[in-house]
Amino acid sequence: MANVTQSALSDTVKTQYERRLLTRALPRMIHGRWGMKARISKFGSLEFRKYSALSAITTALTEGTTPAEQSSPTITTTTVTPLFYGSWLGFTDEIEMTAYDAVLSEMSSILGEQCGLSADTLVRNNLVANATIDWGANQTAIGNLDYPAHEISYSDILKQVAALEANSALPVEGEDFIVIIHPHAFASLMADPTFVNMFIQESPNSAVRSGYVGRLLRCQIFVTSNAYEYTDQGAGSTTDVDAHLFIGRESYGTVGMAGAEVNLMFDGQGPEGKPLTGQQIKPVEIIMKPVGSAGADDPLNQRGSLAWKMTLATQVLNSSWITNLESVNVFSDD
Repeated sequence: MANVTQSALSDTVKTQYERRLLTRALPRMIHGRWGMKARISKFGSLEFRKYSALSAITTALTEGTTPAEQSSPTITTTTVTPLFYGSWLGFTDEIEMTAYDAVLSEMSSILGEQCGLSADTLVRNNLVANATIDWGANQTAIGNLDYPAHEISYSDILKQVAALEANSALPVEGEDFIVIIHPHAFASLMADPTFVNMFIQESPNSAVRSGYVGRLLRCQIFVTSNAYEYTDQGAGSTTDVDAHLFIGRESYGTVGMAGAEVNLMFDGQGPEGKPLTGQQIKPVEIIMKPVGSAGADDPLNQRGSLAWKMTLATQVLNSSWITNLESVNVFSDD
């Protein structure tokens, strides 16, 4: 007797799936949080200006004699021109009519995440390239860095903080400088007994929400997997090297054009790309062109699109107030 089997009626047996979509892998996007933010409207560029400080007076006044007039302070100008960036995805009328998932909503989230990641990466690349470079373990070039001899340590952080202080850098948050490191470097630091004994660790939720893991030597330490890594640029061209940023106040600026500037406080680290901070912040507005909006270019009303567009420029304004520490960690030879 023939039986009705799954093989015979395979199309009738459907796989149940979880409607709640899995979280996408996103780094914490933090590099642009502490820059001087500016926007321009009806102009193509922005000029940052800075006056030099006057030196100390160490000669006493002579009775009845007016001292010579001070030389006028010099002014340094930096011109920044925002550039346009954007991306888009197309969709068809059949997707709207047949897809079980809320495809357009999900596409919007994915594009928003891409915009936030793009902005964070653009800021990061500029800071790494234009900050004052130093190397861990008192090395003098990136090619010298080898694991484990030159693994990042408490003494490396102490040296960078001392350099900022010696250059009269001002703190960013209250009395603290900002340090951005890769999770691999944080793993190495947590194995350094001096670091661990002095490190004031925050609650685990703070790292999940904002990347802030704790405080040391007047520094607030943030971790992000979007920290810059130099692949195979250490010793023997086989060792990975991380870039760690030490940031003082007004060390860099970010500029966008009104109406298309990007929000660098974008938070998409929650489930399904939703914010963890409770603030519904998007990097930019998503541009939606519905099916049929293209006129004669879409005669059968078959196509629509979702897109984002932003303007952004990043400029290091004082390289002595921001340091790029290049060092290795416990994962460098993996």
